[in-house]
Amino acid sequence: MNDLPSFPTEGAGLTSLVDLLDRVVARGAVVNGDVIITLAGVDLIRLDLRLLLAAVDEIAQ
Repeated sequence: MNDLPSFPTEGAGLTSLVDLLDRVVARGAVVNGDVIITLAGVDLIRLDLRLLLAAVDEIAQ
């Protein structure tokens, strides 16, 4: 009996992830987010997050 887990051959799952990231970087993506930490209704910490993910040649055009 073989109780070892089966792993994808030749990185089958990894290939689709790489293809997805390649498409996102080729087209570009912007992610915005806000994090606010409050205590008793008073804002203590506020973080505004902005992330730009794009290939350098796409930005230069």
